[in-house]
Amino acid sequence: MSFYFPLGLLGLLGIPVLILIYVIKSKYTEQTIASTYLWELSEKFLKKRKPVSKLTGILTLILQILAVIAASLLIAHPVFTMRNSANDIYFILDGSASMNMQQDGSTRFDRAKDKINGIIDDSLSGSSYTLVFVRDTVNVAFEGVTQKQQAKSDVAALGAGWSATECSSAMNVAQEYFDNNRSAIIYLITDKPYETENITLINVSSGENNIAFNDYGYTFEDGGVCGTGKVISYCEDAEITVELSASDTLMAPPEKIGETTVKLMADEPAEFKVQTAVSHFTKLQLKIVAKDAMGEDNVVILYDEAKAQERKVLFVSDSKDGMYLRNAISSAGKAQVDAVSVEKYSASDAAGYGLCVFNGFTPAELPKNAAIWLIDAVDGTGKGSGIKFRDYQTPKDETGPASYFVPEYTRGTSVQEKDLLRDIVGREVAVRKYAKYGIPRNFTSVMKVNGDTLIAAGLNDNNDREVVFAFAIGDSDFGLKDDFLILVRNLMNYSFPSVIEDTVYDCGDIMKVNVVPGCENIVVTSPSGRNTTLDTEGKAYCSVQLNETGTYTVTVKLAGSDESSLCSFACVPETESRSQGGGTLILSGEREFNYSDGYYDKLPAFFIVICVLLLADWGIYCYEQYQLR
Repeated sequence: MSFYFPLGLLGLLGIPVLILIYVIKSKYTEQTIASTYLWELSEKFLKKRKPVSKLTGILTLILQILAVIAASLLIAHPVFTMRNSANDIYFILDGSASMNMQQDGSTRFDRAKDKINGIIDDSLSGSSYTLVFVRDTVNVAFEGVTQKQQAKSDVAALGAGWSATECSSAMNVAQEYFDNNRSAIIYLITDKPYETENITLINVSSGENNIAFNDYGYTFEDGGVCGTGKVISYCEDAEITVELSASDTLMAPPEKIGETTVKLMADEPAEFKVQTAVSHFTKLQLKIVAKDAMGEDNVVILYDEAKAQERKVLFVSDSKDGMYLRNAISSAGKAQVDAVSVEKYSASDAAGYGLCVFNGFTPAELPKNAAIWLIDAVDGTGKGSGIKFRDYQTPKDETGPASYFVPEYTRGTSVQEKDLLRDIVGREVAVRKYAKYGIPRNFTSVMKVNGDTLIAAGLNDNNDREVVFAFAIGDSDFGLKDDFLILVRNLMNYSFPSVIEDTVYDCGDIMKVNVVPGCENIVVTSPSGRNTTLDTEGKAYCSVQLNETGTYTVTVKLAGSDESSLCSFACVPETESRSQGGGTLILSGEREFNYSDGYYDKLPAFFIVICVLLLADWGIYCYEQYQLR
């Protein structure tokens, strides 16, 4: 045992002082009185002669001495050391959407936090606490905390998310902790049935029944919209109602237009169909009316798919080989193509077109607020293009000049690279010659040969989307290949981007927001009302992670026009609705038992003892006074 404040033990000097007071206190002496009547009024003196009365005096002294001892220890703050009894305690806490399931007003996540607090309370002081939180990402919520109250306060501040997570993603962090201390105690608190090794599993699932959509959509039948899909009850049979509501505007709340009743067998999807007479809508809501463990997966909102953007293309060329590209743009790109000769072209011609294609010719200044394609731009790359012509090059391999070569496609991991090369096979092509350009760093090289860029895409100096072909279509057989039509389709989608490409996502997904030509500002509003202004400067698209369930609103401000809004709905992932997961989680290595010293710090106990002793002393005093009456 040790003391935080040893000087507090000086309070024990009060014991001899207390005894001295009892020794030297006044004693009663015999007196001559005028009448015995006074004896009746002085019965307290008779009580003093009784053995019990003498005992109470001794007890009072003992109690007061004990109170002085307890008070001295309270001030000195004793700590009782427990050898090899404390340890580092690590928690891996599941914060996925399924942890929000409720039963009797308590969520699984609430029960998980109660379990952690109980472990902290039962552990010896001197232990350290670390919590790895698996939510939207793997995050160390706190590390090496030694104060129990602080650790519990940090736990209380955590909340479960709405995305799908796997606790296996935290194993690298857990393994590092275990390698540093093989005697560490590691708990996994989740609602999924993992098999573990060197990890103590705490499953907070209590068999709550949940009902959710298994599939959803809509069709138009008999002139009216029809809500269709499947619903499923994951634990028990149920009878539910599916309501269909609609609205003509994005912001107006949907009104019910139909409903149907569905009987469900446990863990078996059942189809539903809600037929209505409503012929059009902007927003369509499907809702399950049932009492279950999680209401957030009982609603899904479908937005009317945005009408295809009008694709108007201005094709400027004098070259006969431009026919291949022009026809490909018209068919694969599903566009209206208007052709004009180089001689007749003027800057005003570009007005109203979303894409301007310059084949074998580049104007002195490129149009603004439109996508640009430059094909074999050797007579000057145009103000604003961002590229510079250097010289012509003939394709070569290791043995010398070669006409045919297998182009190198840049198959990176970025969204843009994946979109540009979607469905591309990469067949052998022939190129007679190509131009070497100085390509800006913000451009993506789509096709290369011998390290030189043949096709690239990116944002030019006008912040417009630009595609560059370093060779003439007529100087290759690329226009005869199936990859050519596929690439043109991808490049057209790049040049005419929709602001958002989907209207329904799983919570946790990344929503791609395209920066359309002429865009001045894009603001994304989350379901909770939080506004995020996207950084669109010099970017073809931005990414937003959807971490909340509900409707996200994307508001776009275009130059010289009013704001326009589009919406997407983020729903609970299906895997979280059924709390699916599990597997095997193993921490490699042999467990050791090398604990650190812990201690009991029972300061409140001394305070309670003082109160009890003083209360007992007061009780004896009251007893004596009662005997006098």
